[in-house]
Amino acid sequence: MFRPFFAFLPLVVAALFPLIHADALNCVPSAPPPVVHGEGITELTGDITFNCSGGASGSIVNLDLFIFLNVNITNRLTSATSNALSDITFTADNGTGPHPIASAATLSGPGTLVFNGVTFTLSSSGSVTLQLTGLRGAANELDFATGKSMQVTIGLNPSTEFSLSTDQLVVGQPAHGLYVAYSGDLICTQSGSPSPQNLASFASFLAAHSAFTSTRVTEGFADSFGPKSAPQNSGAETGTRIVVQYSGFPAGASLFVPTVVAGSDATQPTAGGDLGVSVSGGKYTPGANSSLLLSFVPNTDANGVGGTPAYLPGLLGSGTVSFDGMSQVTLTNGSGVAVYEVVDANPSIQESAQFPTFLTIAPSGSGTSTTTSENATLGPISTVQTATATDPIPRFQQITPPADCTIVGDCNAQYFPALFLQETSLNFTAQAGGAYQANYVKVQNSAGGLMQWTTSLSYANGSGWLVVSPTSGQNNVAVRIDAIPGTLAPGTYNATLTVNAGPLAGTKTVAISFVITAPTIQPPSVQSAANAAIFGTGPLTPGSIATLMGSEFSGKNVSVAFNGTPGQVLFSNATQINLVVPASLGAATSAQVVVTVDGTASAPLKVSLAPFAPGIFANGVLNQDYSVNSAKQPAAPGSVIQVYATGLSGTGVITAKIGSEVVTQPYYAGPAPGFSGLQQIDLILPTSLTGTTANVSVCGGPTAAQVICSPAVSVAVTQ
Repeated sequence: MFRPFFAFLPLVVAALFPLIHADALNCVPSAPPPVVHGEGITELTGDITFNCSGGASGSIVNLDLFIFLNVNITNRLTSATSNALSDITFTADNGTGPHPIASAATLSGPGTLVFNGVTFTLSSSGSVTLQLTGLRGAANELDFATGKSMQVTIGLNPSTEFSLSTDQLVVGQPAHGLYVAYSGDLICTQSGSPSPQNLASFASFLAAHSAFTSTRVTEGFADSFGPKSAPQNSGAETGTRIVVQYSGFPAGASLFVPTVVAGSDATQPTAGGDLGVSVSGGKYTPGANSSLLLSFVPNTDANGVGGTPAYLPGLLGSGTVSFDGMSQVTLTNGSGVAVYEVVDANPSIQESAQFPTFLTIAPSGSGTSTTTSENATLGPISTVQTATATDPIPRFQQITPPADCTIVGDCNAQYFPALFLQETSLNFTAQAGGAYQANYVKVQNSAGGLMQWTTSLSYANGSGWLVVSPTSGQNNVAVRIDAIPGTLAPGTYNATLTVNAGPLAGTKTVAISFVITAPTIQPPSVQSAANAAIFGTGPLTPGSIATLMGSEFSGKNVSVAFNGTPGQVLFSNATQINLVVPASLGAATSAQVVVTVDGTASAPLKVSLAPFAPGIFANGVLNQDYSVNSAKQPAAPGSVIQVYATGLSGTGVITAKIGSEVVTQPYYAGPAPGFSGLQQIDLILPTSLTGTTANVSVCGGPTAAQVICSPAVSVAVTQ
């Protein structure tokens, strides 16, 4: 973002520089341009040095110096009402060492620095070295444009005593200072994430299996991350900071991060284990060769301003330190920031650091999940791009960093998850108002690590006709897709299922079509009728429960008739009806059964009838304490068992068999209270029973000598 007047600088400079005279002081300006943060607002330029010679021995030189920077100058003002800068140094060295030049550095425009009344003395050989240090500029204004650099144009007041070999210098080369990788998104699922008893321990979160995702921050160039003591942060309030912003968390969620993060070249890097580095809280050894170390900074504002690092490295030789501490990220309305400050770094190599963010949240039971977001940037974050008296130095524009795998060299590493869907489309067909249709999409992690994913639906037409379960998960899961005709009119409906597995694993879509056809009425068909307890062939019993099997039984109004007499329907679905056979059939030996669904009747099915055709229901034997009789819950000899059966509705007697013993007088035999068509027979188990099981049958007939018995069931008995 060049200011308009900058285009006219060559004309201004030409007016300020007359032709070089033979007796003029000839100066060669230079400035080794450092790599600077392209996100940076207060980037320190290279020192500007003037090596001057050819002047008169011991003479005093007077001039006014102008420095035009092609971006805003962002040094510290001495006060809010002054244009003077407090953090720029200008010296002259005529052989006796650098001496400050008594001329204030003053802004005359956003990018113009003026030194009025500069005075210095030449050496006996007519030479002097001038040096300007501490100039800061808003490199972010160059927008990372290819070929653009931080440049100064130098101007002087008209003078025959001073000439320059060049009036333009490159003083900074912008580059991305921060690259980032995320192992995945934090997802708040209905199952929650456990919280350890010790919230201050890294190891405790791992042991509790709390959900986490890892963040890796990598220098875009060597010396991008610098502690407060680094030359790039000369005069700054803090070292380089990294601001990690979290949002989208539901009520009750809590986040925790390591208090200290040891970098890639530390004794043992901090890692959660999901980005190719072994799990560790980290170890650091203060030494002559520095290594990257980040400290959590509590009590900052949302932009990463303020606060003091929670940890500072020990003195050289103080020994190796192991880290296990954790700090909580304060969440307000589901959002919060974690701020780290660089407290040590090696300026000679590109370094990286990674840290897990742990989530704790109670199970919701709501059946829904929430995908949250995370964004790491250099900090403190600011939008102030001018010199001020109070804004932090350094400060940075909030810019989304590029992915760091190209620097680390692991873009295709197997520990990164990769989303794979075998299905790219699903097609459903159903009649209007018909039954739902189901299909599956297999979500797969085709690589390594933990892949957390969520699903979402978008409809091209219609809405709400798809149900997805589950809507989120981890790694490999078969996702069920139900297409529900509901009230959809005949036609073709389209939707898209999106599976989002985060920035590393990727996002994929499945095209879904649902063809609704006009309904065709198919009459119900009755294929078989049986005792509801045993589903065996044989006669049905008036007043007892029977089961009909067939097709097209689904409808709003389902009824069953025996010779025109309605039965009591207890249950029905598309293929099965449970009902009570009309007791009024009495002594009839057969009947024609007709099922009617929404006014459409089936063809009749002839069934046999008998006053007694007993059967005991599966799991239909209860102990005296009402528990279901089983090998784990046997009945004691001498105790009462309750047997539930059907097919004993005729007029006559009800008996039973326990093993080889005939029970002619049950403790109770008759209708089960409150249940139509169900009979209850209470029996006292003989105390003489041996073994762990006994076969039990229930029987019925007109007399004790003329009974029909049910198939025997095995009853567990204690010994």
